[in-house]
Parts: sequence; structure tokens; C-alpha cells
Amino acid sequence: MSNIDPRAAISPDAQLGENVTVGPFAVIGPKVQVGDNCVIGPHVNLSGRTTIGRGTKIHVGANIGDEPQDLHYEGADSYTDIGEECVIREYVTIHRGVEEDSHTRVGNRVMLMAFSHLGHNCQLADDVVVANASLLAGRVEVGYHAFISAQVMVHQFCRIGTLAMVGGGNAILQDVPPYSLVQFAVVRGLNAVGVRRAGFSAETRQALQDAIHATCFEGLSRPNAIAKIRGELPQLPEIIAFADFLEGSKRGIMPGLGTKHNTEE
Repeated sequence: MSNIDPRAAISPDAQLGENVTVGPFAVIGPKVQVGDNCVIGPHVNLSGRTTIGRGTKIHVGANIGDEPQDLHYEGADSYTDIGEECVIREYVTIHRGVEEDSHTRVGNRVMLMAFSHLGHNCQLADDVVVANASLLAGRVEVGYHAFISAQVMVHQFCRIGTLAMVGGGNAILQDVPPYSLVQFAVVRGLNAVGVRRAGFSAETRQALQDAIHATCFEGLSRPNAIAKIRGELPQLPEIIAFADFLEGSKRGIMPGLGTKHNTEE
């Protein structure tokens, strides 16, 4: 049985699942779908074609599905998709896509801490954490189980790879390699704690460390780093995915500690 505060404003065309809680002064628009067992806190605003997955909890003042902050937006019918069992904390903002039928997507079990922002067309995989007041510009992609610490600013079109960890206060202007640790705007090496907690074997951890070293610390161009990773390292699934990530980079890869930004193709 749902628990809807009488002071909430819910469109009769909105679709709410079973056992949904909606707090006072929340606003839910006509194209919104809320899954079973969700909690929509006070003063939350859900608008546009927004879907909230089962078991997600949204705290006070969050604004999800609003128009994108993009000068090219001309009223296109676009989407915001929030996965299951997410936690969206106070005053988070998530904007829908710019183009017709485009999507901003948040995976399952994602935690977005207070005052964080996801711009239009962002794509977050499962189990991502974005800490307080971090700002992701439009079309940012974040891989599985990545951790973005507080007050990080991510430039549009950047990608943050699987199980990467970005330290607090960084400005991310290029792609962050999977499994890496970033602090003071440079790659410091392997996210050793993260990959160990993820249960990776010693062989896999060593191979990933070697891949990051070849990419960020040896002064190799990206094609040469990819060739070394594919030709000299054990072709474990994680290493293949790492090389694929490098090949897909459009903004270049963040440099390693003591090296310079390298946009050479």
C-alpha cells in the first residue's frame, strides 16, 4: 500500500508502482513512472519522461528529469532513466537528454550524494558512487563501480573507466583509465584497494598495473601503448577491456604523475 502525502502534487497521468512513499510538496509530472517500493522525499521534483527504478530512494529537494542546460535544446521529447535500488541524496540534479529520444541513464545501486549534478545525456553504469557537490557535465560516461569523490568537476564528453577512483577536488579534462587512481589531476597508478576489494587475482592486479604504467608513465603515444598492452600483457578480459577503452578515447587519456598531458594519437 502506497503512502502519499496529501500535500504532494502528482499528475493523474503519472504511473506509481506498489508501496510507494511520496513526501510533502513533492511534484511528479504526467510522464513520470515510479517503480515499486520507491521513496520520493519532500520537495522532490520529477519531470519529463522520467523512470525511477524499483526500490530507489530520493531525498529532499532533488530535481530529476528537468530540461537540459544546453543552448541546442529545443524542446525535444527525451528521457531520464534511473535504475533500481539507487540512493539519490539531497538536492541532486539530473537533466534529461538534448536530442529527440535521447537518454540520461543512471544504473542500478548508484549513490549520488548531496548537491551532485548529472548533466544531459550522462551515462552511469551500475554501482557508481558520486560524492557531495561533484559536477558531471553533459555526455560524461562513468564505468561500473567507479568512485568519484567530493567536489570533482568532470568536463563534457569525458569518460571515467570501470573501478577507477577520482580523489576529491579534481578537475577531469580527459578520460580516466579503468582501474586507476586519480589525484591532483594526474593518474597516480592502480586503484589497488578497489581492485583488491573487487576480488581480482594477483595476476590480474599486476597486469592492470602494467597496463596503466604503459599508458600513463612510459611516454608512449596512445597507439604504441595499446600495441604494447595487446602484444605483451596477458590477454585477460580486464586487459582487453582496458585496451578497448583506450581505443575509444576522443579526449585523450589523463597523464601520469610527473608526465605531461598527451593528446597525441
